[in-house]
Amino acid sequence: MWAIVPIKTFEMAKQRLANVLSPSERKSLMLAMARDVLTTLAQTKHIKDILIVSRAPEADALSQAFNTERFAENPSANLAQALEQAAHYLVDNFKAESVFIVPADVPGINAQELNTLIHNHRSVTILPDSKKIGTNGLICSPPLAIPYIFDGESFKPHTDAAFSKNITPVVIPNSCFSLDIDVPADLIDFYEAAPNSQTGTFLSRSGIIERLFTLKADTVESKK
Repeated sequence: MWAIVPIKTFEMAKQRLANVLSPSERKSLMLAMARDVLTTLAQTKHIKDILIVSRAPEADALSQAFNTERFAENPSANLAQALEQAAHYLVDNFKAESVFIVPADVPGINAQELNTLIHNHRSVTILPDSKKIGTNGLICSPPLAIPYIFDGESFKPHTDAAFSKNITPVVIPNSCFSLDIDVPADLIDFYEAAPNSQTGTFLSRSGIIERLFTLKADTVESKK
């Protein structure tokens, strides 16, 4: 089982947070979340190795810090294409039999649950977001058991793709993958759940979380 962690960009990360975080804050947030994700994956005993998929220069430092492989996708590739290229790379060069696709913006994952997910996995396991719209985690055996989609609304298409291949997917709602970081409310929810994580520590030390709590309080007050 290989974990694949795609990180398309740091400079333009998390545009939906642009109204509350500066570009440098969003970049630092992305790095903190990636470190949380990679730390958890390194602690997951059922994961053999990790492949970071990114052309960003910051990925080099992450790869060295966590002793991972790194794959630079084709410059014109979208996320799904980058992941497909990475899967082929692992099959061709490492004879990978399974892959666990883990985005870098799910810092709340934990090793114990990942080990359970992998232990119970058979062919295709889909981990949707909290609204069951997107896919926040995907396990495939073999690595290209189904086409990769990842367009923001990929949960149902991934499920349909599995059934079209005569595979009954295992769907795990409300997992530790449910919360990804997209909007300010996600940051507050995550911080309240994991203030001592690397992401939580960054939010606290940077003053971002205090700012977000103030904005939330002001919004509630204005609605009274």
